[in-house]
Parts: sequence; C-alpha cells; structure tokens
Amino acid sequence: MTKRDVPGFAIGGLSGGEAKDHFWRMVALSTKHLPRNKPRYLMGVGYATDLVVCVALGCDMFDCVYPTRTARFGSALVPWGSLQLKNKQYAKDFQPIDENCTCPTCQRYSRAFLNALYPIDSAAKHHITIHNIAYQM
Repeated sequence: MTKRDVPGFAIGGLSGGEAKDHFWRMVALSTKHLPRNKPRYLMGVGYATDLVVCVALGCDMFDCVYPTRTARFGSALVPWGSLQLKNKQYAKDFQPIDENCTCPTCQRYSRAFLNALYPIDSAAKHHITIHNIAYQM
C-alpha cells in the first residue's frame, strides 16, 4: 500500500476494548511503516490521553463521537475528568464549566444554567458539545 500514490492513510480496525499499551503498540507499529510525508488518520480515537499519545506516535488526524456523545448525556469534559452537569449538585453552581476555558459556553453560561436547561431543552446538549469540542482542541 505504501508504494501506491495515495493522498494519505487511514489506521483502523482496533476494537476499542483492548488494553491501552496494546492499542498504542499497534498504532506505533502502523505509523512506523507509513510515510511521514502523507497524513495518517486514526479512526475513532477521542480520549484526550489517546490523542496526545497518538500524535506523539505519528498520527495526524482523528475523528470520534466521544465529545458529542458525552455531551448528549450531560457530561462536560474538564482537565480533571468530567462533570455530570445534569446531576442536582450543579443546580446552584454558578461557575462556568471550566474557569480557564475560553469557549463560548464557558464565557456565557453557568453550570447551574446548563443543569436547569438540560431536561427541558436540547440547547443544553448543544452548549456542552461546543465546550467539549473546544476542550478536545
């Protein structure tokens, strides 16, 4: 495959349930055999640690439903893990999702607002999605 003049390469086929060290070894093995002058796209990778490790292993592009799917379930990604904003503990929490985040959601809305909006309007999921994607960037 590497001898063909293709615009780039996709790496996939891992199930997502394997141990991290096995997953990273397979990514390293794959990128080792691919030319560096063409993009290397790793399918379905979205956890922050995996993104950092796989960039270090030579991957250039990723796609994943993780930031959007977790937002649909009310989960906001933060450096220390995630916040389940639909939980009642956030009903009176007027902080942004992450005080250090510059995304539009964190600049405009509090955890309490998103908590109140979540059960009645899909806009809450939209705002959390915006934050989660900004966090992943």
